Amino acid sequence: MSNYRILISSRAQRDFKKLSADARSKVTASILSLETTPRPPQFKPLIGRRIAQFRLRIGDYRVLYDVYEEDKVVFVLRIGHRREIYR
Repeated sequence: MSNYRILISSRAQRDFKKLSADARSKVTASILSLETTPRPPQFKPLIGRRIAQFRLRIGDYRVLYDVYEEDKVVFVLRIGHRREIYR
C-alpha cells in the first residue's frame, strides 16, 4: 500500500497547540499512522456533517479529517476534545 501525504489545516494547527503535552503525543502518533492507513479500525465516517468526512477517536480527543484518494492526501481539519470539536 502506498503512503498518503498528511496535510494539516491552520485551524488544526491552532487546535493542536492548545492540547496538553500528553494528548499532543497521542494525537501525533495517531495522525502519523494515517499516513499508511487512512481508515484505521477506530475511524468513523461522519454522516450529515459538513465538518469532515471522517473522525478518528483518541481517548477523549477527536481528529476530523478528509481523505483524497486520487491525490493520496489525508487532510486534517480539526483536533480537539470530544465535547467541543463538533461545535
